[in-house]
Amino acid sequence: MNLVALMRQQTTQVTLALCMLLFTSICNAQVKPIRWSKFNKDNPADNLSLLERNILRNTNVYALTTWYVDSTKYASQTSEYLDLGGNGEHHIRAGCSEAFALAVALKTNVYDEVKSGVKKEKAVAITVKLITSQAFRHKANSAGGWGDQWQSALWSAYTGAAGWMMWDDLSVKNQTYLSKMVEYEANRFITYKVPYLRDVNGKLLGSKDDSKSEENSWNAMILQVACAMMPTHPNFSLWMNKNIELLASANARPQDANSEEIFHGKKLNDLLNGSNYNSDGTVTNHGRIHPDYMACTAHSFFNALMFALASQPTPKAALFNCDQIYKTMVEHQFAAPPFQKPGGSIYRINSQDIYYPQVNDWGTNRKMHFALMDCQMNAFNLDTGLTYNGEYWEKYHAQGVFDMQERSKDKRTYIEPKEDTYKGREAWVAVHVAQAYLTKWLMAQKKFKTTNRAY
Repeated sequence: MNLVALMRQQTTQVTLALCMLLFTSICNAQVKPIRWSKFNKDNPADNLSLLERNILRNTNVYALTTWYVDSTKYASQTSEYLDLGGNGEHHIRAGCSEAFALAVALKTNVYDEVKSGVKKEKAVAITVKLITSQAFRHKANSAGGWGDQWQSALWSAYTGAAGWMMWDDLSVKNQTYLSKMVEYEANRFITYKVPYLRDVNGKLLGSKDDSKSEENSWNAMILQVACAMMPTHPNFSLWMNKNIELLASANARPQDANSEEIFHGKKLNDLLNGSNYNSDGTVTNHGRIHPDYMACTAHSFFNALMFALASQPTPKAALFNCDQIYKTMVEHQFAAPPFQKPGGSIYRINSQDIYYPQVNDWGTNRKMHFALMDCQMNAFNLDTGLTYNGEYWEKYHAQGVFDMQERSKDKRTYIEPKEDTYKGREAWVAVHVAQAYLTKWLMAQKKFKTTNRAY
């Protein structure tokens, strides 16, 4: 190589390095870290908060021992970033979920190193390794990586939120990877056409058996993380308005298409292009009325968690129709026939059991998503007027989860796959209880408030 060519090569390398440094400075400057010093009130000490805390601690035990060491073999990997084994749901989602659950336990100061047998410093290191590996392996940072696919908004929301909580433990390089991942996934939805089960006239669109409610609500989650993390980003308004549209669409019933109620400067009938819920407050998914998917209100309430951490108000749209969905869950009576015997309500008085009006396809013993739903409905005052409120139901559903965990030394929730057929079931419990405890912690900090302002 002659001198001129060498100088050109070196100039190019320097230019690329400077561009990367400039991008890093711009990207990270847009992130507003959580000001943890503002959260200075004591942790909640009521019985239900302690119960959710103990369930969360149990999930940490399983995550740091059986899951990290034996199931995934991550503990034996020595590279800077974990090899996740692929780009599909079962390669990515569990790690995102466990990272979020560990971050919540660590940042709310309820992580218990005695119970887990893992020192706090090591737990922090594992949490950071999970976060940074998922961010680095995302296609925003690695060619051929995961992302821009079905459900990747959910995975990146969990990882993004975990990384934001653990921000001070990330290197500048890894902060950049995280913010690029969040930005990339959020930008996907700026021009996204929101899907519906029915059009504004109530006509079914596509399959009659598959509401888009869950999909719309989890897609909104990455927009919530992006807006909370990066409130000065040039795309903030675009992200927030798409978040609001997705939230409204997720829980909309046919009768809502005619509503002139104002949400964030727009009439509801202008926001909606159809509906995804049934008129009675049930949702149809997997070809049946499905209580598991009614409990996806947690996706909407992720707004409250993210914006409270950001010291911002939660958009009113996050609460849209959630009270009606919960009322249906608690009080709606299903006749048998045509529904399965014995009929009655989905929630059963004095019981942790759940009645599925039609066939249940996720196993016999799922409870944590219902405990989360109970917790959040009560926290956000959406259970008023019910004979039995969220607090009443949470004690049954959460206790059921804890009792299941106490069956095993490693604190796994499930012993047999038939109890929950989902492959990532333990991480699923972890991410749900983490949201429940974070809800209680933020309410104790008195950080939740709402707004109906236009964005």
